[in-house]
Amino acid sequence: MLNSLPAMGVFLITVKEPGETGRETELKESEIRSLIKTLGLEITCSASYTVKEKTSATYIGKGQAEDALEHVRLFEPDEVIINAFISPRQEKNLEALLSLPISDREAVILSIFFQNARSREARLQIAKAEAEYLRPRLANREANLSQQRGGVRGAKGEGERKIELQRRLIDQRIRSLEREISESEAVRKTQRRQRERRKVFSFALTGYTNAGKSTILNRLTSAGVLAEDKLFATLDTTTRSMKLPNGQTVLLSDTVGFISDLPEVLIKAFSSTLEEALAADAVIIVADASHPDAAGCLRKTKETLADLGALDKVKLLVINKTDDIYDDISYAALRREPYRTVETSMKDGTGLKELLEAMSAVTDEDFMDITVTEDAASDIISRLSRDGEIKKIVYGENTVTVTARIRKELAAKYR
Repeated sequence: MLNSLPAMGVFLITVKEPGETGRETELKESEIRSLIKTLGLEITCSASYTVKEKTSATYIGKGQAEDALEHVRLFEPDEVIINAFISPRQEKNLEALLSLPISDREAVILSIFFQNARSREARLQIAKAEAEYLRPRLANREANLSQQRGGVRGAKGEGERKIELQRRLIDQRIRSLEREISESEAVRKTQRRQRERRKVFSFALTGYTNAGKSTILNRLTSAGVLAEDKLFATLDTTTRSMKLPNGQTVLLSDTVGFISDLPEVLIKAFSSTLEEALAADAVIIVADASHPDAAGCLRKTKETLADLGALDKVKLLVINKTDDIYDDISYAALRREPYRTVETSMKDGTGLKELLEAMSAVTDEDFMDITVTEDAASDIISRLSRDGEIKKIVYGENTVTVTARIRKELAAKYR
């Protein structure tokens, strides 16, 4: 993993991969620079290469590798970060060529996640992802040990035995972490079932990392969630209850932000967080109007939600940071999206009233107020409490009249 000491100087290698547009390359480079900044590292030099065909040895071409070596000799960085996903073999060969530690895009994102994880479950997920990332790289890190052969033919040297021991220890660690994660997931699923039994409508805030989801949650619910101008400032799911202008009590959940080319191991690691988007009644996408490629970020967000099977749950699009619109073309593209749209700026709270009204309108599509009168001895109060939210109770001489807000699909049984 990366050393996050501020004194570390980084040589950043960015690559344009086969089939990648220039805009996509710019977005990835902007992201990796922000990630490096979040880690507290300083980029002392950088180089950009177009990779027409990835090489199995070093990922980049031979001439590009030689050019990278010249950068190392000239600027003397402490480590190299390549904005791509490279194999353990490619990492090993590049380290041997440049005589510096190499970190790829996955290692950078892992380091950010490790730095920002707060809850026990998030830390468990990160520890598991880190172990799975490091396991195939043990041979690289212990290459000197594997050369220590000895004993009779076929016997393994001390180095190989040490590597195999480390692999077994990592495997045991992964299995232990999986058990602990399963226990945490069981608790969370129980909590979710309890919420579902109460028939409480739920929203999930989703969107690109640093779009402002946590700030919106804080504004609406006073949740006190960490909200910083950094990528992946929030990794833990936070759910809070709130009341909308129409009187509807709802749950609002913050989720981990998306990013282009999020490593599969991290998607799996945070599947529990992303499940909130799947379990919610409605998904709110938060788009950052100040981002250089706001439209591209929204496209990536929708692709991720589609992969999760949650795109059809999107009911609202919040165009945030409208006080600092970066690109009019991207902004116009956001405005053309086929969703109920609200524009906000969390700096001064612009658009919060409109957002609350839009959320109310979403719940009105699923809920209605009903009034039921029954014999005073009936269990109507407990039944309506189970199925909805009691608004008013009026007792007559022999009757009780209850007004409740309930899902439309359940209202028929009370008619």
